[in-house]
Amino acid sequence: RVALKVLHPEFARNEEFTSRFFNEARAVNLVEHPGLVQISDYGQIADGPAFIVMEYLKGESLAKRIQRAQGPLP
Repeated sequence: RVALKVLHPEFARNEEFTSRFFNEARAVNLVEHPGLVQISDYGQIADGPAFIVMEYLKGESLAKRIQRAQGPLP
């Protein structure tokens, strides 16, 4: 089980955004910290989106957490 992060097509056409997206994937694996997910792969589908494959963390969505808190988080 993994989580996929996909770069929005509008930004994927911009080489600078794509480069920053891949730098994020490389940088995360240089640091081990319990607050950072591990990246297992990244790339770009031919004529398609750039993507990052990362570990899947089970939990509630941010939207559900805010709803449960009944307002902004501290």
